[in-house]
Amino acid sequence: MKKAPFSWRAFISLGLFAAFLMLFVSGIVLYLAPPGRIANWTNWQILGLSKHDWQNQHTIFSLAFIVLSIFHLFSINWKAFWSYVVSKTHAGLGKPLELSSILLLALLFGIGTHLKLQPFSTVVDFGEYLSESWEEPESQPPVPHTEKMTLREISARFTSGQSPESLRKTLEMNGLAVQSLDQTLENIGQKNNRSAQDVYKLLDIDASPNSGKGRGRGRNRQ
Repeated sequence: MKKAPFSWRAFISLGLFAAFLMLFVSGIVLYLAPPGRIANWTNWQILGLSKHDWQNQHTIFSLAFIVLSIFHLFSINWKAFWSYVVSKTHAGLGKPLELSSILLLALLFGIGTHLKLQPFSTVVDFGEYLSESWEEPESQPPVPHTEKMTLREISARFTSGQSPESLRKTLEMNGLAVQSLDQTLENIGQKNNRSAQDVYKLLDIDASPNSGKGRGRGRNRQ
């Protein structure tokens, strides 16, 4: 039985559908996701992907959609396609009411979103409400981007008297592998399948909300 030849047109069409589906899903996930400071601190994930991972997926599949769209245009006879565009453009110009309506609508969407007019502001505000609903006192870092701090920085910023080496020992006594004092809480958490928040809690540091300084209590959690 003779095999059918590989169809690039079908390949591109299926690729466009897959890219669109991923853009649709990732767009919804990012709309519902918590702010980055909360997502990074708590190791927030959906389907095994962090917010940063979903952002990467959205970016890459957006690029794939653009590239496949270009190839889709060239997979059709270019002259025939251009002739089609010109004929439809003339047809559109021959319908000034429809043309002006869609241009006005596009302008309304752009300006309305920028100026936060209704109903566009409702969609944006609802997304912000969903994002902020993830923020609970216990899920917030002591200062923004604490997960990016190293043990040396944690020692200097949040403790009075505890050395980076003692913080490392505390984590190791709690079963975490620490490769370097210059590892960030986020990196230590990733290496040990924990969140940066979990790593910070194991350090057992009391952070002052006013100064950002803290006091290390110097005891380990079993």
